[in-house]
Amino acid sequence: MDLKTDVVVTDGYRILALRGEIDAATGPALRTLCLELVDDSTLPLLVDMTGVTFCDSTGLNIAAAVRRHAGAKDCVVAFYGFNQRVRKVFRVTGMDLFVPTYATLADAADDLDGDPGGDPGGDRPAR
Repeated sequence: MDLKTDVVVTDGYRILALRGEIDAATGPALRTLCLELVDDSTLPLLVDMTGVTFCDSTGLNIAAAVRRHAGAKDCVVAFYGFNQRVRKVFRVTGMDLFVPTYATLADAADDLDGDPGGDPGGDRPAR
């Protein structure tokens, strides 16, 4: 399956909407796109995962690389809208502790207003 991408720019952030599967076949183009988006602007980048039906270690590696690259470029990056299966991949591996994750766009956008550094693990319930 392919991975479709759309970029929407708002006044306060950019949204990268993903639809499809993130795997070894789709990963290289996604990684390139994400890094280019970070290089193009310091406007926060919010990655919409609501349309992602599958994500393997390729997606985790991309999320980590984009987070590191964004930090070096002083750009906030966060992910939101995980389905149950993809959320589990991020949670089991601990990636949700390294990359800011949120349940919804509203949650991610609200956190940008209050804490421009994002909140790794923001989608995890309090323990």
